[in-house]
Amino acid sequence: MTTVICPYCFARSSAAGLPYRCLMIPGGVRGSQPCGPERDDVWAEFMGPSIPPSARMRGPVFTRPRSPVSRLRPAANAGPAVCPGCGVTTTVRVCGSCHSDLPSDYCEQDSRIIALVGAKASGKSTYVAVLVNELNRRVGQAFDASLAAMGQGTQQRDKEMAQDLYERLRLPDATRPAALGFNDPLLYRLSLPRRGRLGTGSRHTTLVFFDAAGEDLAGADAVDRYTRYLSAADGIILLVDPLQLGTVRDRLPLGDGPPLPAVETPPQQIAADLATQLRAHGRGGSRGRVSTPIAVAVTKTDMLRPLLDPHSPLLSSATHEGGTLDEDDRLAVHEELRAQLADWDSGALYRQLERDFAELSLFGLSALGAPPPADAPADVPKSGPQPLRVEDPLLWLLARRGLLPVTNAWKGQSR
Repeated sequence: MTTVICPYCFARSSAAGLPYRCLMIPGGVRGSQPCGPERDDVWAEFMGPSIPPSARMRGPVFTRPRSPVSRLRPAANAGPAVCPGCGVTTTVRVCGSCHSDLPSDYCEQDSRIIALVGAKASGKSTYVAVLVNELNRRVGQAFDASLAAMGQGTQQRDKEMAQDLYERLRLPDATRPAALGFNDPLLYRLSLPRRGRLGTGSRHTTLVFFDAAGEDLAGADAVDRYTRYLSAADGIILLVDPLQLGTVRDRLPLGDGPPLPAVETPPQQIAADLATQLRAHGRGGSRGRVSTPIAVAVTKTDMLRPLLDPHSPLLSSATHEGGTLDEDDRLAVHEELRAQLADWDSGALYRQLERDFAELSLFGLSALGAPPPADAPADVPKSGPQPLRVEDPLLWLLARRGLLPVTNAWKGQSR
């Protein structure tokens, strides 16, 4: 029986047992009038205080009666259902816990929940927008992959972000804190080639990204608001702004670049709070280290050029030759950043991560490729985004799950 994890409240349930929502359109087999809207207080209370009273009125939620056949074969309940009120067939499934609508094909494929966390001003919203663009273009071409937004919310968000970043050359607004309402996750259908003994085909996976506001990661109590999200994650991408490290701020030359950001919650504290919450909800191993793999991505590497060797692997993107993840390249980036962090903060962040997480890797990336103009810090550089290595953390997490092939040139093997 297929188990579905709701991408909104992260409750687990069987696909066959999910309720449906009436479409409220004419055309039922009985020729009856369409159903009228009903108050959906379950959904409204989950969404938070920003939902106006009028928005609570939605299509009725119903559960399809189980037939004798479905009792023997529960999967038979996974298809469309006929609304008992108006007779119209609907494919819209809803979560039984929060009544959020699920995309039509969400329940039919494997899902990977990626937790995206970081302090305020670490660039989470910009990172996701640029990552999606790269997966649709350069990276998608290298891996023969395609990415499609699932659901109207994600499609609209992608359209607005692309217009802001690539047409208007404006940075996205900061993520709103949880106190102002629920932030919808971003859902994508990732299609990758499948090669086996029976020939070639496609493998489809749902990617769920959840962007938590910096204000919600300021301490252990605030992080608890996202406990379900974090504990359900298959992998975590922790964005670390190097401009929050005192040594880096002191060493960067004063010039024509944008002003340094205000000092926010230290990355070391965010990592420790994450580990505390995950251990408290069953993700800790026998030795006390969290079992969820974490990709720690140092952002804004374009700003670090004065502190890096000209030949640093951080200053150019991987080619992904042959549609594989180059393990030697990943390790070169990891070791470079581990050495840099030992210099920048005496290795405090890395020591914290090693003691709290059983599996981690360091990455360096730049979503824009250059800093915003000094006179317009909310703008994208005039050349537009020219990203560096934005895909690396996600590719590593996917490869860990066997979704991407990995090449190790040192050992001369691909797996």
